[in-house]
Amino acid sequence: MTRDWRTIFRFALLGLAIASVSFGISEADPTPGSSVAIWIGVATIILCLGSFLFVTNFDIEPQTTGFAIMWLIIGLINFAVYAVIGAAYVGLQKKRDGSVTN
Repeated sequence: MTRDWRTIFRFALLGLAIASVSFGISEADPTPGSSVAIWIGVATIILCLGSFLFVTNFDIEPQTTGFAIMWLIIGLINFAVYAVIGAAYVGLQKKRDGSVTN
């Protein structure tokens, strides 16, 4: 695996880790309306772009199979989005270094 692919894979794993942490915190079921729950919700919306697909799904309860499947989908979307971000980062690094071939 080349250095570039390793960097892209690390970005993708970061996205999956962020989704996993958000899932774990959501499973802990923080008190609704508390400042901690609000901050975690805002951070999840910003860092887990896949969660935008499920913003209106209020009927999915924590600690159910549907909730776990929802977070699995969010994690996979996050994995892909962060891989694209990693690829853009690698591309910009190459462009800056002047090693892009045309």
